[in-house]
Amino acid sequence: MSEHFIRGMTAPDLMCVCIDERGAAGSSGRLYHRYGKEPGLFQNEYQLLTLMEELMDRIGYPQASVEMRSYGKKNPETGRGEKTPAVSAEEVAGQQGRCATFLVHVQYRQNATWQGEIFWAERQRLQTFRSALELLKLFDSAR
Repeated sequence: MSEHFIRGMTAPDLMCVCIDERGAAGSSGRLYHRYGKEPGLFQNEYQLLTLMEELMDRIGYPQASVEMRSYGKKNPETGRGEKTPAVSAEEVAGQQGRCATFLVHVQYRQNATWQGEIFWAERQRLQTFRSALELLKLFDSAR
């Protein structure tokens, strides 16, 4: 099933979330994507979502339907960065976490949240999610 998921996956925002540790403070691990050879490291789920959001803003895919509000500086312009993948989808999907591995495809960023698909590699299970919160709950339920 993972090969089927990857074969059909031409989306530029394919991400591989490798969970290496789980603890009371959350999960930590690595985020792989097609626009960099080195993983993004995260110590908790908030950092993971921030890395994912920054990637989607950088490549402009999927395009956000609303501009996020902030108390601080104005958000940088999005979608003007990298357009050519540095790594193949197969290389991204070939990574593995010590506790769990997920392939994530965010299809839409609407209503200030995300909608898409998540594939739990170890169990060969595909689920859809309708919000970033639901995505986090799917990560957490995979134990």
